[in-house]
This record gives sequence, C-alpha cells and structure tokens, in this order.
Amino acid sequence: METLLNRSALLLQAMLSVVDHPVADGSVKVSVSRDAALLSLEHAAAMRLLMEAGLAPSAAAMLRCQYEAFTRSVWILHCASDEQLALLSQPPVAGASERHLPMLSKMIEALASVPAVSNLIPHLLQMKEYGWGALNSFVHAGTHALDRSREGFPEILALNVIRISNNLAMECGQQLAILTGQPPVRKAVLKLVGPYADCLLLDHEKLRTAEAEASTG
Repeated sequence: METLLNRSALLLQAMLSVVDHPVADGSVKVSVSRDAALLSLEHAAAMRLLMEAGLAPSAAAMLRCQYEAFTRSVWILHCASDEQLALLSQPPVAGASERHLPMLSKMIEALASVPAVSNLIPHLLQMKEYGWGALNSFVHAGTHALDRSREGFPEILALNVIRISNNLAMECGQQLAILTGQPPVRKAVLKLVGPYADCLLLDHEKLRTAEAEASTG
C-alpha cells in the first residue's frame, strides 16, 4: 500500500509537470474546462491522502468526486452552452440555480454524440456501470460505506480504488494536454503509462496500445 501511494504521488507530479503549459486560447470554454480538470486532480490527491490516513471509506467517496469533475471538464469543452459556461465561470450567487447543469448520466449522453471523444465514452460508461452504485453509497452513507466502516476496508479493494483513481488521473492528464493545443504534450502524457504501469489498472493489450501511441504520436 505504501509503495503504491508513493508511486501514485510521483505519477501525479510527473503528469502535472508534463502538462504545465499555457492553454490553447483564452476562451471561457477552455479556461473552465481546465478548472474542472485541475479540480479532478485535486480530488485524486485528496483521495490518496485519505488512504494514507487510513480513512478508506472517505477516500472512496472522493473517487466519485474525481470522476464527476473529469467528466464535467470534457463535457464543458464539447457540450456546454454559453449560459452554462457563464454560470460555471462566475462565483456563486445567492439564489442562483444550477438546475440547468446536467448530472453525470446526461453529460455522458451528450458526449456520446461527439466524435472527438468516442474512445473515451466506453471508459466513462464502464466506471458508471460497475462502480456508480458503490460510489454513491460511500457518498451518501449507504450500505457499502457503513459496512466498510464497521468491518474494515480490504487491502485489495483499497489498492484497486487507488489504481482506478490513477487511471482517471491519466485520462485527466490527456484532457489537460488537449487543452494546451500541443500534440507533443499529449504524447508526453502517454509516455508516462509505461514507467508507471504498476500504478494503473491496465491489461496487457491496453498497455501495448498506449506504448504504441506514445512512440508514434
């Protein structure tokens, strides 16, 4: 566990260094998308700190926050209306409603019609299909949360939560790279997959694909 947490911290530092470039333009859409992506990575760091403190149920709750913030970042870039962008780019106003902002399912539904993110949709859907119920339970003090608080959090489950978080962080790194408008930055993010494969949930085929994309650009 300690080794994985330390390696995960190094992965996040390396990725932030790679994507530390100005955004492609000064548009509200790009700026707010970047804000949401950075928030997602902040949640990933918080998840790791909670795991280090032995607060695994709370760490699992942060995984949902990380997932939603990443999805929001991609949705903002490709789907958000001017009204929604205006709402998300300004400080909260008393009495203002966020009802016009879609929840996760609606964001994924909207993104499904965007050709540019067609490769991402299966990853978003897979996590929603297999993990959403448990993540909601941890957020809302449901059966998963209370049972793990009573009985403890199995180490193998904790390790997988960390690796899933790292998977999401890598996707977020790709999003930040896209926002720079510089293809070499995205290639540099992909190159991190090999050295940090032990921190990720990757099958061998996906690992080979990522390595091939990194080498060819």
